[in-house]
Amino acid sequence: MTLTRRNTLLAAVWLALLASAGTWWWQNKVFHYLPGSTDEFVALFPPPSAADSAATRRELDELLELQRARTPAQVDTAQDDRTKDVSRFYAALGFDPADPPKLPALKTLTDHVEADIGPYVRAAKDKFRRLRPYEIEPRLKPCIGNVQGDLSYPSGHATYGYVMEGVLAELVPERRVSLERRADDFARQRMMCGVHFRSDLEAGRTGAHYLVEHLNESAQFRRDAHSASSELRAALELPEKPP
Repeated sequence: MTLTRRNTLLAAVWLALLASAGTWWWQNKVFHYLPGSTDEFVALFPPPSAADSAATRRELDELLELQRARTPAQVDTAQDDRTKDVSRFYAALGFDPADPPKLPALKTLTDHVEADIGPYVRAAKDKFRRLRPYEIEPRLKPCIGNVQGDLSYPSGHATYGYVMEGVLAELVPERRVSLERRADDFARQRMMCGVHFRSDLEAGRTGAHYLVEHLNESAQFRRDAHSASSELRAALELPEKPP
């Protein structure tokens, strides 16, 4: 058996184990705000380009150029941003990241949002099963670890970043522009590190818009968002947001 075939078989076994574990977890999942039905969400996305297509080749070449130009500082920031946490957006809100405020209502809201959106992204990834870019193009050297064995389309990080942009901008619309820039940076780092295609990020943005819209349909989300808004705006010394 060749080394390439052996690695392919090992990857297939690993993905099957992940899928089995994911099925068990899904059946035991409790959603806070979203209904948990993912079919409509998955249907948002067109299939990604085939691994051997000209479109994928163009995306891979773009990633190789980003890899060539990336700086140590950019790599450090991308590695810090591996954490999906609202605190990664504090600077865009106007806080000093070195001295962050304690915002328990906001933390509860955004942790529940993250937990809810994860299964939606996982359902789409499992539908399309797109390989990571570096699994297709060996010249790509990821600058972020712990992504082996996962799938690429849509990007979970991009989805999370754009959902945070949407949620936080509703709480503090005065910071919308800086939050938009931060979400773009948060997503683009995944390209710079060679672990996502541009089309993965674009799909993440599309999915995020859907998820934010459906979060707002939840009465519990609206109640928790109101509490988080009051807490956040007081910390920023902004007036209470009109109802």
